[in-house]
Amino acid sequence: MTSKHTALTRQKTIVKILKSLHNGGSFEEAKRMFNEEFESVDVAEITAAERQLIANGLNPMEIQNLCNVHAEVFKGSITDQQATPAFETPGHPVKTMKLENTIISSLINDELLPCLKKWQQDGNNSEYLERIQTALADLATIDRHYTRKENTLFPIMDKYGITAPPKVMWGVDDKIRGLISKAQKLVNQDPLPDKYAIEAAIENATQEVMAMIFKEEAIMIPMIDEVATPKDWQIVREDEDQIGYTLISQPLPWKPTAEELAAAPKKDQSKLAKELNEMAMQLAAGDHQVNQQVTSNSNERAPLPETTLPENEPFEIQPGSLNLTQLIAIFKTLPFDLTFVDHTDHVRWFSDTDHRIFPRTASVIGRAVVNCHPPKSVDKVEKILKDFHAGTQNKAEFWFELHQERFIHIEYYALHDEAGKYLGCLEVSQDLTDLRKLKGEKRL
Repeated sequence: MTSKHTALTRQKTIVKILKSLHNGGSFEEAKRMFNEEFESVDVAEITAAERQLIANGLNPMEIQNLCNVHAEVFKGSITDQQATPAFETPGHPVKTMKLENTIISSLINDELLPCLKKWQQDGNNSEYLERIQTALADLATIDRHYTRKENTLFPIMDKYGITAPPKVMWGVDDKIRGLISKAQKLVNQDPLPDKYAIEAAIENATQEVMAMIFKEEAIMIPMIDEVATPKDWQIVREDEDQIGYTLISQPLPWKPTAEELAAAPKKDQSKLAKELNEMAMQLAAGDHQVNQQVTSNSNERAPLPETTLPENEPFEIQPGSLNLTQLIAIFKTLPFDLTFVDHTDHVRWFSDTDHRIFPRTASVIGRAVVNCHPPKSVDKVEKILKDFHAGTQNKAEFWFELHQERFIHIEYYALHDEAGKYLGCLEVSQDLTDLRKLKGEKRL
């Protein structure tokens, strides 16, 4: 980097490079421009450049389409963040994520792709096809890795106002899930489709997975490290086990030391965090107009009201009465999942059952509900909430097959008090697979 590159000129150059890509310019030309002007680049500079493009009219979801290209342009040149010793401690969520990524990389580069190559050379060898099928089945368990990220790490970013990057990354996660599923279907068909179709499907999936590993470790983790406190990481660790892990056993228990917790209040948000917060606020104006009609801070984590209720003291619930212990036992036993979203469109409660269909973590409490869904679903969620607030609709219903084996039914209900005031939304999710198989009668 030469001395002529001030912060302003660096920023203009990065914007120029990204703009050329979004206007159809070649990757090779963008890489050449970058190499001529820079020796290294900071994550904050990349995100600030993307923010400027969005401010100039670029659809935020377009960044998702070229996300891999951006990463490849800057790959190997993003400056390393200062090492965080806790990240190397067994059981820390970052250590766990990196360990999974190491195993996933080995699965792809040491097993899946070599077997694909050998099978292409000798299509009559069923051993390699079986190994490909097994490797893809193992790779499909990356769903747990992504689900854990979406339900434990994204809420940290959301908590500090960094809402745009998770939306983009969640969309790519879903794309990868689809690519792996497509490759699995092809290699398990009978008869098998064209070899080149299988090769293309597997290579597309693995390239996206490897690109996501780079983005997680070189961009996302340093981004979170700028704002997260030891207490934040402790909550992540407490929530992880219920979701599960990809190709590794359950990690060792971990929690921050007393010294780390004591030092946390001294931690200030860096320039990176401020840049990301600013980007998120600018994006929020266009992304969540429905929620902003309800609350001006809809993307921020809403504080929880302080309420207490005696554990074993009955209180009236017409008709009759229950105490808190009984009420909790009822919610834990109900054969369906409940989630309550309040009148400001923030998640306030969910039933803590052992049979949840979709994972829920403590991190979701107080979070804007639109940020709890992948980008492809946000417009539907916003439409439901808008209709509920306006009173034009009081119920929404969906059903689908999950993992091609379980039939899931979901209903959303608008809640009102006796005067008709909108209280919030209740989500009811139920696995109806076994109920649909019932025939005849079984009476008491």
